[in-house]
Amino acid sequence: MKATFRCDELVKVLRDMVRVVPTSTNRAVLKHVLIRANKEDDRVDLYASSEDMSVRRTLYETISDPAVTIEASGTCLLPAKELFEIVKKASGHVVFHVKTTKTELVFGKTKYELAGLEPDLFTPYTNENDATTTVVLLAPELHRLLRRTTYATAKGNARPILAGVHLALAETALEAIATDGLRLAMSTALCQSVTGEQKSVTVPAMLLDKVALALPAHDDDEEITLVFGPSSLIVSWDDDAHRIVIRALDGSYPNTSRIIPQNPPYRMMLDRQQVLDACERVSILSETEHQRAQFEFSSDGLIVSAISSQYGNARDTVELKSASTDQVFTLWSNIHYWITLLRSFEGIEQIEVGLSAVNQPFTVKPVGATGLCLIAPMANTATASREVDEVTETRVSA
Repeated sequence: MKATFRCDELVKVLRDMVRVVPTSTNRAVLKHVLIRANKEDDRVDLYASSEDMSVRRTLYETISDPAVTIEASGTCLLPAKELFEIVKKASGHVVFHVKTTKTELVFGKTKYELAGLEPDLFTPYTNENDATTTVVLLAPELHRLLRRTTYATAKGNARPILAGVHLALAETALEAIATDGLRLAMSTALCQSVTGEQKSVTVPAMLLDKVALALPAHDDDEEITLVFGPSSLIVSWDDDAHRIVIRALDGSYPNTSRIIPQNPPYRMMLDRQQVLDACERVSILSETEHQRAQFEFSSDGLIVSAISSQYGNARDTVELKSASTDQVFTLWSNIHYWITLLRSFEGIEQIEVGLSAVNQPFTVKPVGATGLCLIAPMANTATASREVDEVTETRVSA
């Protein structure tokens, strides 16, 4: 194999590769990237894989300003992170020349000889099943869907299925649901087309975050193709020049529809950015262990407050845009749950908070958009208030 790559394009591709390469693994082959040049098809395919995910990026030899120029077909398997660091230091073009036991890399006056592995050792994870459903949707829609759900998944291994986002087709829309048992996030995206039966898979949130990083999120015209298999999800775009295969999680996802309050009787409208700013300011003095803050809703506005047994207390007020009741609601909640959900609503001006009762889960919805978040309060009001009083009295006595 002999091929000349444009450095700027190769760096972009390798950056996607190293996101997939596992940081610790007993399989040395997974720390490598496979490069396969095909002169007849004027293309070079680059592969990287982990135990649960594989990525393929394709560069084409075009007539004008080609990303790669192929002199001879061939394959090499090179250490991914080392190759990425080398190419980042290069400029202009870099030449790959596969020799008997090593691959020669040349740019300017610099020359490397990299020892790789036998290419036949590399087998990327893939989906071979024909029972699939194909969905097409726009890149910004998929990016928004992932951003508004992946944060709510479980981080531990107590219930592995909750570490994933449940993706399900509902006629012409793709629905995503994530929960860790204390909060829930749900969002939908309109599909451009659906071919096949209605399917669903639960995909690890950590892998979907990597997909979100690679998506052309700001290209309003780019179409993303999702292929739902029995135990995998394939994501591709740019005429299949970008292709990602993800292994789905085993097990049945819990039925979350029964825990979502339908039409909560008490609703408040607030400015999203104002609530986010208030939460970020108050969170500085929220206790690190519990990250708890008090949220008091009344006709006068929302008061967000937190107290630190060591450093003092913080309080901020946000004006209500509208409210369906004059009743006062005081609840305690993990303030960082609020921060992450409000950040996920980037671009949304107003949110609607729905309350049923003080000690019941409450909803947060983006006004003018689809989606919903659900958060369970941390403690009943009386208990939390006594704790605040005790801490305050201790500080006064001191």
